[in-house]
Amino acid sequence: MEAKEKIDTRMVKGQATRDRLLAEALRLFAVKGFEAVGTRELAAAAGVNTAAIAFHFGGKDGLYAEVVRAVAGELACRYQEAFGAARTESDAAGEEPLLRASRVIAKLVAALAASNRSQWMSLLLQREFITPTACFDTLYEGAIRPCLEAFSRLVEETSGLAAANLDNKVLAYSLFTMASAFSRNGNFLRFAGKSGYTPQDAEAIGRAVAGFAARGLRTRP
Repeated sequence: MEAKEKIDTRMVKGQATRDRLLAEALRLFAVKGFEAVGTRELAAAAGVNTAAIAFHFGGKDGLYAEVVRAVAGELACRYQEAFGAARTESDAAGEEPLLRASRVIAKLVAALAASNRSQWMSLLLQREFITPTACFDTLYEGAIRPCLEAFSRLVEETSGLAAANLDNKVLAYSLFTMASAFSRNGNFLRFAGKSGYTPQDAEAIGRAVAGFAARGLRTRP
C-alpha cells in the first residue's frame, strides 16, 4: 500500500510539473515566439530544472508541439460545440438551409466572443497564422480545416455552390474570418467603447454577423 501511495504521489507531482511547463510555455511562446525562448527560461518560469522538459516532452520542440496540440484541441471543441448545438436546434425546428446557416453563424460568433480563451492562446494563434511553424499543420488539421469544411457545407446548402468551387471556398473562409474576428479583438472593443463582452454583447454580435452573412448567402456570386 505504501509503495502504491509513493507511485501515486510521484504521478501527481509529475502531472503538476507537466501542467506548469505547458502553461508557462504557452505564455512565453505566445509573447516571444518559438525561436526566442530557451529551455532555461522555460524551466525557470515553471520552477523546474531543464531536465524536466526533456523528460516530459523530449525537448523544446516537443513542448511547443504539445502546446499547439492543446490550443488546437480547445479551439476544435469551441467550434464543434457551437456547430453541434446550432444544428440540433435547427433540425428540431425544421429550418430551411438559410435559417440554419444563420443560426450556426450566430451561435459560433457568440460562443467565440464570450470565450474565456486566454490572451496567450489568441496571441499564439496569431503567430502561427502570420509566421507558421512546422506545427501549423497540427493546428490546421485539428481545428481550422474541420471548421472551414463545416462552413463550406453551409455555403453549399444555402447557395448551391459545390464545395470544390472557388466561390464556395471564398465564402466559407469569409464566414470563418468573421466568426473569429471578434474573439478578444482589441480593435473592435476600443471601437465599441468596451473593455470586454457581456453575454448580451456576445449574442448581439452573433446576431449582427449572422444577419450580414445571411444576406450575402442569399445571392450566388
